[in-house]
Amino acid sequence: MKNLLNFTILFILGLFLILGCSGANQNATTPTNSASVKTVPANTTAAPAAPTEKPIVVQARVMTKDYDENELAADGKYKGKMITVSGKIENIAETMGNVTVSLAGHDMVKSVMCSFEESEKTNVAKLKKGQQATLVGIGDGMTMGLYAGLQKCKVQ
Repeated sequence: MKNLLNFTILFILGLFLILGCSGANQNATTPTNSASVKTVPANTTAAPAAPTEKPIVVQARVMTKDYDENELAADGKYKGKMITVSGKIENIAETMGNVTVSLAGHDMVKSVMCSFEESEKTNVAKLKKGQQATLVGIGDGMTMGLYAGLQKCKVQ
């Protein structure tokens, strides 16, 4: 019974991940109003800078509970900020080229899902389900009420 529940949860998370990735580039071909186009000088880059402030240190179970209690307040606290999150590894996966590690949240359904760039794949491969881990990434908000996301994560 527990395996069926775990499979169902993982299937749903995988489905949300696939649906989220497929819609991520919808605005790429949409024409823009010329009044809203910003010009960037040739000697600068348009990529956003990584947050330079001191990382917020939090347990995965606390972060998911914060989101469960008030998503708007939690976004203000975590979204777009550098976060050091610790917790028990629930899942390690690679789906459609995206490497992710899920840390257990405050209940059976909620988790913190960290997405890694290709350069971190070797470090993620050393991790094991059930072990405690500390990961650092940029807060990305809550997705479908199931997981708090972190992007550009690194294993600490």
